[in-house]
Parts: sequence; structure tokens; C-alpha cells
Amino acid sequence: MKRLRPLALFLILLLSFEILASSWNPVYGSSNNTDTLDKAKVYFEWMGHTYWRNKTGSPVFRTTSVDYKTGLFTVENVELDFIDTSKEYSFRSVQGMNSKSPHISYTILKSGITEKIISYDSRKESIAFLAERSVPGEVIDGVYPDAGMYIVKRSSDNEFLIYSLLTNKLIHKTKQWPIENRNSFMISGLNGNYFDPAPALGAIYFDPPIYFDTKTSSYKTNPGEYPYEIKADGTVVKLHSYRKNRSEDYVYKKKLSGSTIFKESKAGDIVKHELIINGKILTLHEANFKRSSYSNAVAQISPKGETLVLYLSFFENKRRVMDKVEYRIYDTKTGVLIRSILVNSVGLPSSIDYKINWIANTDHIIQSGMLNPATYRTIDPEVKTPWNYGNVVDAYFTPYYTFSLSGYLSTNDPIPVSFKGDYMQYSGQGTFRISNLTTYTPVGELMTLLGGTMLEENGKITVANQEKSYVLDSKKQIHWKGQTFYPLREVLTALGLKLVDKKSELASDNWREFEIIE
Repeated sequence: MKRLRPLALFLILLLSFEILASSWNPVYGSSNNTDTLDKAKVYFEWMGHTYWRNKTGSPVFRTTSVDYKTGLFTVENVELDFIDTSKEYSFRSVQGMNSKSPHISYTILKSGITEKIISYDSRKESIAFLAERSVPGEVIDGVYPDAGMYIVKRSSDNEFLIYSLLTNKLIHKTKQWPIENRNSFMISGLNGNYFDPAPALGAIYFDPPIYFDTKTSSYKTNPGEYPYEIKADGTVVKLHSYRKNRSEDYVYKKKLSGSTIFKESKAGDIVKHELIINGKILTLHEANFKRSSYSNAVAQISPKGETLVLYLSFFENKRRVMDKVEYRIYDTKTGVLIRSILVNSVGLPSSIDYKINWIANTDHIIQSGMLNPATYRTIDPEVKTPWNYGNVVDAYFTPYYTFSLSGYLSTNDPIPVSFKGDYMQYSGQGTFRISNLTTYTPVGELMTLLGGTMLEENGKITVANQEKSYVLDSKKQIHWKGQTFYPLREVLTALGLKLVDKKSELASDNWREFEIIE
């Protein structure tokens, strides 16, 4: 299908993954070795022909990329001409981990009782059929490309069949649903897996049910059962717990580097979080649950082990203080507290911004709100901005980043701003929003677009356009990496210009594009 004009598109995403190239069976498209997605943020989506955002009349695989120089969206559709649209069909999202090469997107296409696992390689521009099943009473329960497997549930005897994505052969059976290790960054005795070493990110493992043994006052598994990881060739590796008999007390250690070990332990009512650096113990946090007032910590460690984040909730007189939550961010090489951040809370767990995400398997951290997935804040020693709102990706899915975000002020997509047909050209982060829904803009780039001037003299910044000038309020300025950001609408009003908020029928409610008019 032809390339569409730049369009806004949000809430597109599908987790996308990669398996070995030898397993592909291209049936559509031609090879293209050039990475045309350089320096963009890319979203993938499988769309039925009746979906309201699909205006093509055909089932399509849609690729949407964001140009960080302008903030504009470009949409490309690949027609899925092998689908019989006269029959009911549906695409099911693949939720497995994608820590490898997310330029490949996966879906489960269902038509009648037939299910097909399909992938699209955005670099080769080719579609591959990886598996097809039409067995009554069996359904594809999940696809896990990082593990190289997919799971089929057999309803007749509640059995789970595990197949290899590489060979499409049955490699394992289990009576209990296998688990994907998605919890690699949350380390806590009360929250997180308890295996040492933990299964790899995206690995599939089996964790047998446990029962409480009143004689020993501990949790145990049934005789002959034990937790194990399932490998892509069907072999199993026994997993060991760092808790003795799964009791409440434990000691957990994780090596972060050649010189640093993270240690978390619980003994009775005392829980400690410590770093052992060159053999010296540094206690980051200690909680004593016997006391009437204390703080409880949950630790998260970045993928490369360079950063440790403690999420603290506070208790007074044995009751949780609902409006007091805090992140503490540490450098694991030195144990130095990089920064403390107070977290928004209105008293409900779902509204507390509990979640920490790590971008593209790097140590670049973002904080995402669980209540409002369109809110992000970059956590960085240099960044001191409040909440950022604006053109952002959905918190529940992962886009394909083809460049590092370490040089950006926030993870928000730039907001397109046009004047007389030209769009603002961003050199860095671009426009973003904060908690009061005020849209900030890089002032220098705004004045370039308008053909005006920006002058800094004696600690004051003056902007001028045509015959009007305006001195920026120092209290409203945000300075970051040599740029000055200021409320967009306010500076335009002072210069006698207006700001029009434009919408597209294909955009989400949060997406915006602005036009400046005289």
C-alpha cells in the first residue's frame, strides 16, 4: 500500500520480538537490508479491516514512526492479503518479553478454530507463518519469543503443551501454567521471585504449588516437585530458592559488578537493604516492623546493575501514610544517593506511581504512572522538572526505539508546532508538558520558526518578533543542557500570536499538534 501522509497515532503498540532467522519462512514482501527506521520511535500494530482507525478497507500491519526533529507521525500500512475477510477473524496481542530485537512484531491470527502465529520483520519487510493449529479443545495460550517457545492449553485435562518456536515441535508438558520471568528488576523478599540465580529475562519456568506445613511452620512443595526453568530444547534446569524451606526469613545476594554486591535480608521483624562495595557493608535502608513508625522498601535494580532504586512507603502508628511515598536512587559503584523523589499519591495503591521502567535494556530510567499510563518522568541527576504530559507512548506496551534516549529531557514525543506551513525543528527533546498541563517549548527553536530573536543580557532573556518583545519570567523558565524552555502559549500571546490546538481522528485524546497563527 502507498505511504500515507504524516498522521498522528497513539495507543498503537504491540510488544514485538525476535527469534532466529533460520526459523523464518517469508511469504510476503522483499528483503530490505537498509534500516529506514533510524533515529525514530516506531510502533507496530496488526489491524483488522473493520477497526475504526483502519481507513484502508483491508487488514493491515501498520508501522508508525515518530520523527523527533518535528514530532510528526508517519504511517505505513502493509496489506495482509492472505486473510479471508468474508469470515470472522481477530488478532491477539503477544505479551511475551522482547529484550532482543523488537523490530519484529508477533500476533496470533484466529479464524474459526484455526490459530496462526505470524511475525512481521520491519527490516526485511517480510511476513512469516511460524505455527498453525486447528485442534478442538486446544488454544494457543501464549507466545514467548525471548524464550523461543509458545504454549498451548489443552482444556480436556488442564494440561499445558510447550512448543519450540524454532522447530515447532512439542518439547515439554506440565499440569500447571508455566510462568514467564518478567520480574527481573524487582528484588524483594515480599515482592519478586525468590530464585538464586534468577531465571533469565523472558525465561519460562515452572513453580509448583506450595502448602503451609503446620509442623515446621513453613511453606513446602509436594514430594517430588520442585521449581525448574524450561530451556528452548526442552531440557529443564532445577531452580534453587534463597529462602530456607521458603520460610519468612531469608538472605538474598546479587552480584552487580566485580566490586559490588546487593544484599537484602529479613530476620524476624527487621528487613535490610545493603550494598557490599569492595567488602565494606553500606546499609541503604533498615525497617523494623515492631516499631510503631517505620518505612518499608522495595528495591529495583537496573539491567546493567549501575542503578538501584528503593521505593519507600511510610507507616506511622502502624498505619500507612497515604500521601508520603518516595523513590531513593543510588549509584551502585559508590553507594551514593543520587536523588530522592517524592511520588504522587492520592491514597490508593493504583494511583501511586510505583512502576519503574528501563528503556531498551539500558540503565536509563523512566517512571510511569499506574493510574495514568500517559504520564512519564525521566529520573536523572540533572533533571528537576515536575510531571511531564504530552505525546507519549502507552505505558503498557514497549515501542521500538532506534536510538538512545539518554540525551532527552523526557520520554514524551515532541509536539508538532507549525507556523505558515513550516514545522519547528527540534535539536533535542522538543516540546513537552508538565503537571499543570502547561505546554513548554524550547525558546530558541521557537524564535527560529517565527523568524524572531532571542537575547540574553544581564541575566534576563528577551524575545522579539515583528514589533513586539517580551521578557521571560525567570521563575517559569526551565534550563536543560543549554536550552531554555518556557510556556508556549504565554510567550506567543505576549508576541501577539495565537495557538490553535489541532486534532486528527486517528489520534488518541492525549495527542496534540499545534499551529501558530497571526
